Amino acid sequence: MLHDREPALRRLRALAAGAAGGRGGAILVSGPLGSGRSALADAAAGIASAAGLTVLRAGADPVERDFAYGVAHQLLDPLLATADRPDSDRWLTGWGGEPPPPLGAVPVDPVDPGDAHARVRDLQELVETVAAERPLAVLVDDLQWADEPSVRWLAHLAVRAPDRPVALVVTAVDGDPGTARPPFRQLAGAAEELRTRALGPDAVRAVVAETFGQPGEPEFAAACRDVTGGSPAILHAVLGELRAAGARPVAARVADVRDTWPAAVRDRFLQSLRGQDGPAARYLRAVAVLGPGTDHEALRRLADLDPRELRTVPAVLATQGLLRADDPTRTAHPLVDDVAVDPAHREELHLRAAALLHELGRPVGEVAPHLMAVAAPLGGWAVEVLRSAAGEMVTAESGGPGGQAGGETSVRLLRRALLDSDVTGHERGVLLVELAAAERTTEPTTALRHVSQALPLLATDRDRSWALTLVDPALARDAPTAVRDAIRHADAAPAAGPPGPDLSDEGDRATGLRIRARARRMQEHSPSGLAASCELLRAALDVPETLMDTSAGRELAGVLVHAAALSGKVPARDVARLGDRLLRITPAWELRPARGVPSGDGPRSLLVLAMVAAGRPEPLETWLEPPRDAPGPSSSPDELALVRLAQGRTAAARALPGTVLRDPEGPPATALQAAIVAAAIGTRAMTPGRYVDDRPPGGGLVAHTIHQMTRGAAAVLAGECDLALECFLDCGRHLDHLGWTNPALFPWRSWAARLLRRRGERAAAIAHAEEDLALAELWGAAPALGRALRVRGTLVGGAGGGEQMRAAIEVLGDVADPGELGRAEIALGRHLNGMGDPAGEDLLRRGGRRVAEAGGTGAGTFDPAPASAAGELAERSRTERVPVAARRPGPSSSGPPSAFPGTVEPPAGPVPGAPSSDVPDIPDDPLTDAERQVVERVVAGATNQMIAEELGVSRRAVEKRLTSAYRKLGVSGRGALTGTG
Repeated sequence: MLHDREPALRRLRALAAGAAGGRGGAILVSGPLGSGRSALADAAAGIASAAGLTVLRAGADPVERDFAYGVAHQLLDPLLATADRPDSDRWLTGWGGEPPPPLGAVPVDPVDPGDAHARVRDLQELVETVAAERPLAVLVDDLQWADEPSVRWLAHLAVRAPDRPVALVVTAVDGDPGTARPPFRQLAGAAEELRTRALGPDAVRAVVAETFGQPGEPEFAAACRDVTGGSPAILHAVLGELRAAGARPVAARVADVRDTWPAAVRDRFLQSLRGQDGPAARYLRAVAVLGPGTDHEALRRLADLDPRELRTVPAVLATQGLLRADDPTRTAHPLVDDVAVDPAHREELHLRAAALLHELGRPVGEVAPHLMAVAAPLGGWAVEVLRSAAGEMVTAESGGPGGQAGGETSVRLLRRALLDSDVTGHERGVLLVELAAAERTTEPTTALRHVSQALPLLATDRDRSWALTLVDPALARDAPTAVRDAIRHADAAPAAGPPGPDLSDEGDRATGLRIRARARRMQEHSPSGLAASCELLRAALDVPETLMDTSAGRELAGVLVHAAALSGKVPARDVARLGDRLLRITPAWELRPARGVPSGDGPRSLLVLAMVAAGRPEPLETWLEPPRDAPGPSSSPDELALVRLAQGRTAAARALPGTVLRDPEGPPATALQAAIVAAAIGTRAMTPGRYVDDRPPGGGLVAHTIHQMTRGAAAVLAGECDLALECFLDCGRHLDHLGWTNPALFPWRSWAARLLRRRGERAAAIAHAEEDLALAELWGAAPALGRALRVRGTLVGGAGGGEQMRAAIEVLGDVADPGELGRAEIALGRHLNGMGDPAGEDLLRRGGRRVAEAGGTGAGTFDPAPASAAGELAERSRTERVPVAARRPGPSSSGPPSAFPGTVEPPAGPVPGAPSSDVPDIPDDPLTDAERQVVERVVAGATNQMIAEELGVSRRAVEKRLTSAYRKLGVSGRGALTGTG
């Protein structure tokens, strides 16, 4: 169906009707390439047939332009070959007594004007003879490419058609050189002109709906009109390919519209380009090579046009539909660019374009892409252009958020410059450093390799120091020996600053700070290295502006607070104060790690870990939230998981995809991962699998500690407490070897203390708990100190233990994790119950609610402590009914024990010297999940009807679950659960 063409169709119907009545005429359908001229010719054929006319059709082609009467033969030979008439032999015998030549067999040559007129008269007589018997429609497509004798005859026919039953319809591309020939102008003067135009938005939407059988989304239709320029031919070809590929007209397929280059459209453009004269062809090649927006002088010189041709040629090409009418430096479709330049000459044109733009003083960013399109070796000037262009891109990125695409482009430019450059020694080293500077954000490991190659070539310590700042701090520890030695040397006697004469003391200082940050990160896996970092941090705390006033200083500050958090040797309040300043000054997106660097080793993760260890997770979630205009994500799933675990939001942390909680031993192993695993074990946010292969993994000490933590967790789950203790003690030895002794991050001593007490080794248990408490007091963060006080209090028991548990509750009053406070309240509640103090019941209920709010209820298959007051009641009931000796687990214990290092749990057997009330066991919870849900709500004060509505069950079901719970818990009724009976 033709859309937006009704006026033209009315004129064609009138012409056919007139010819059927004996008075024909001629119509010239003109318009740009792809504007629907051929579709109108097809419509004219259908209209003529419907009106009873005999239809003769032909289509011209540039390759047949040199053969006389080729179009005439296309029109008349089929008619004569099938004619059943007595005089047909006369016409088949030929014109002027000679046999007619086969189609396309007669080259155009200078002919005698008299002979030419005779042939035209013969053709005219033949047409009039046929038309006298039945009205005739003569249709010729792309007349601009027809041979001149045929055009001369058709012009003669157009002049006489109004007086005869002949309808002549021809099409031609506007502005084609073939339309400038005298016979064509004669025909155009005798014919009525119909001009085709681009489809409007409504017509494009109609074509989309017709093609796909459903309306297209507005974005899809808009893209179709933008890409095709409203050209019906291109639009139908593009939509046809998309439909064949199974696409639908939705916004998500807009990119496919832009990337679809139909072969039919390509052939059509190529056919049109073959018919262009020299200036037009050269201009199109220049536009295809230089691209949109190029100034006219560059186009003129590359196309070798004179000023007059520059004024006329673009307008002619725009008229033909090969250039955009509103922008003569932009082709109508990318396929025009593709076919305009012969592949054999493309590189030559790009090299000429680069030299021309360089001569005209255009920016190097415009020259470089043309050089990159050349495969042949480049000269010295071209190499310098590539280096300059890459340097501009790197500078632009360092001054703002930059862009990934820009970084990759600068890397490609410098790699090509390095390939074609013939410099050696120091100059080659400088070029390698420039390449490393471009690679440091997109390919940091490759940048490290190029820095390593450049170091022996660079002539001065200053140049080498500048090169070392391009090594990502996270990679410094595992860098080649030569790089690590150079960092140590530069840290001992920094000679800083980028190569060049314009250096300031401020630049030297910034480079020295960056060198020091890398040197400190190299020592994060040794106690002496962490101690040196802590010493630097203490000195900086007196004058923090020395670090806060430059980005280099802030980079070093992040490394130092991370070291302090791992070792716990600097008070947490000082680390938190400096960390708060870093959060206020530096957006999170600026600290994102380079691509390829583990997220847990990036500068942002260092600060997150330090603030969590210092008990300050609250401002981190807001800080990590990306602003609307941020160039990339501001946080990784692991960073958010650690922050949420520190706030007691266990379920929210577990719900994050792609975290270490789902794959504890996935590579790579970092301090952040180890801290998350430790926090997840303590809060039951992770259920480790059963490890069949217990061999330690590769990847260093950090990977080994993570493996031992998860292996120990699995051992507790399986009831293998001796194996769990062995794993946690081994993990602790490795952490001490690393110097990572902060119990805020790695509370392995408290885990081991509980397991030792379970085995009856009370002295060793208390020794571990006291060491944990001493380290927590040195660090001073409330969550770690409260946990250490609570653990030691439960181990010691008696009045002293009660005081420590009370102190734990006081310390934990303002922490972000309500579950930690709840566990301390449960511990004290148990202690008071054992002493006969009724206040214990309130503490148990309040603590149970806090733990439940933090996500402790049913959080995992290895619940280390009662998750609610209902669980506490269950334990008390079982403990009162089962003798202690019978509850002691042995090597053949079956079923997962409830005890697990992470929250409060009493030992399995009596501890010599300890009151019996302090050593109850934690047997399996006798309640089902459904019964536990009901009991918890009863404890919270809900009625049976309220519980039924909340859980979506009947009231009868609630009553049945309660009855079963009363029997299992050994209580008389609701009052015994709520403490009101």
